Amino acid sequence: MAVVLALATSFAHGRSARAADAVSFTRDIAPILRANCVSCHRADRAKGKLDVSTYDMLMKGGSEGASVVAGKPGESLLIKLVTGPEPEMPAEGEPLSAEEIAILSRWIEQGAVNDESAEAPASDPIPAPVYTAPPVIAAMAYSPDGKLLAIGGYHEIILHHADGDGIVARLVGRSPRIEAVAFSPDGKHVAAAGGSPGEFGHLQVWNVESHALEHEYTLGSDSLYGLGYSPDGRMLAVGGAEKIVRLVRIADGEVLLDFRAHGDWVRGVVFTADGHQLVSAGRDKAMKLIDLDTARFVDDINNPLEPIVSVARHPAEALIAYGGELGVARIYKISDNQNRTAARNDTNLVKTFERLGSPVAAVAFSADGKRLAIGATNEVRIYDIETTSRALTLTGFDGPVYALEYSPDGATLATAGYDGQVRLFSAEDGRLIKAFVPVPVEGVRGR
Repeated sequence: MAVVLALATSFAHGRSARAADAVSFTRDIAPILRANCVSCHRADRAKGKLDVSTYDMLMKGGSEGASVVAGKPGESLLIKLVTGPEPEMPAEGEPLSAEEIAILSRWIEQGAVNDESAEAPASDPIPAPVYTAPPVIAAMAYSPDGKLLAIGGYHEIILHHADGDGIVARLVGRSPRIEAVAFSPDGKHVAAAGGSPGEFGHLQVWNVESHALEHEYTLGSDSLYGLGYSPDGRMLAVGGAEKIVRLVRIADGEVLLDFRAHGDWVRGVVFTADGHQLVSAGRDKAMKLIDLDTARFVDDINNPLEPIVSVARHPAEALIAYGGELGVARIYKISDNQNRTAARNDTNLVKTFERLGSPVAAVAFSADGKRLAIGATNEVRIYDIETTSRALTLTGFDGPVYALEYSPDGATLATAGYDGQVRLFSAEDGRLIKAFVPVPVEGVRGR
């Protein structure tokens, strides 16, 4: 261990001026753990019951006890596991470099301080992406007043005039993939969830008027999916590829709920209208009802039928729609499922719609709650909910439709997806009002 500490001292004197400052968990330690340790030690694959994907989990330790003893690198299991003639970690790949070990040691020696929930350190502005083809659009949202359309791009949210008449702002951030966007209930902020697959999950919250990034938080070791604002606008709920549902307080990034009952990716989360409950849906075929007042799992809303890809909550009633991987959309009551029998009757099932020829990648209720739009590959179908009959079929898409949003006044249905085009349709008769690429594109425009 004396060798490790000597290395730490040597590199401390030889590194740049920035390295002479306090070692940051977010900037310096987390990247080392993600690159070398997280593949085997994360929420859904915690060898030795050790999860190093977040500061709190790292400090919790595993089956062999605490992994870090603040101020004492020589007594820290983390250092012991990555040093020696034949280091135990990482189990696969190259051992950590001398410099990486030195950084870990210095961080522990400095007290193993947590800056993970702090606002991201100041850095050079990230340049706006340059597109040579329209980006795949996975997420989109109308502002509550209907004046803006937030569109997920690469490393950015593009704020557009809702009628498609030009860009208002490009909100560029560190997250390469934007998987979900949502406006706050008062319309003053817009949030994005995403990250980098297999590396980190990322939340960002922007001020709509000033276009300033007010909050950003790194969560876990994989991409985040689904995003919902609490009715009071103080919290965000998010799912993700780690099979976890998190409830995050926006002001400081504190994770108020860490729900781990799903068996596969959590693709969607929605608050109930009163904000006291949360519904999460995943590829494990389950929609789970969570009571937020007690942080208690209530029940599965549905019986498992197919992996769930997309969800939407009814604007007025306690109903939720989901789109399935096998091509079926269904509507359920938001309630426990205690009345099911031994035959597993789907007691909360309200409506089932015709099967499509591809996964249902997006669903959206109309503003009055009377219709359901269903997005699939190369088409969008709109159904009358009462009769489940098809009212409209929208075509002209090149590939899957990943995002569907009705305008707050109910007059327009916005669609987007694989082909990178945003299309605005009349919600009444399906007439195409406008189609546009939401970002500037240089060079070849096609795919």
